[in-house]
Amino acid sequence: MISHHYLAWIAGPLKRWVDTSFRTRSGRDDTAIVGSSMGGLMSCYAFLEAPQVFGRAGCVSSHWPAVDPRAIAADEAQLRTLWDGWFAARLGAPGGRRVWMDHGTATLDAYYAPYQQVIDARFASAGWQKGRDWESRVYEGAEHEENAWAARLPEVFGWLLAKD
Repeated sequence: MISHHYLAWIAGPLKRWVDTSFRTRSGRDDTAIVGSSMGGLMSCYAFLEAPQVFGRAGCVSSHWPAVDPRAIAADEAQLRTLWDGWFAARLGAPGGRRVWMDHGTATLDAYYAPYQQVIDARFASAGWQKGRDWESRVYEGAEHEENAWAARLPEVFGWLLAKD
């Protein structure tokens, strides 16, 4: 429930303040949300729960397990199924939206591939075209930390914000 309230604040008062305080293009196709780790999860949540607001999302090293992955190792398959169902219920057609997802292969990011593969398959089966509507990248050796995320931000923003 906290994520619902947080999204309401981001998509409501915060976005209104940004749009009135700065020269922005306030439409959905010009509005992106980007985050890493739990912020990556929140970015995916915002993208799917408020598609009228966010036409772009960057989900960097999204922490799909949502807890210490070692604590849920026995339930990993069940959690992947839950994520698949959540995306299936909300994804819909691309309709001009774009989403970037990625992860590294070291430290905490080493646990993300099985989840990301399920989510990637969901995007493909929903008719989203990889490279145009969505992107999913793996960064070999990249760790789950700010310097790794910062190093790939030019690529994330370059793809995410490119005009078709």
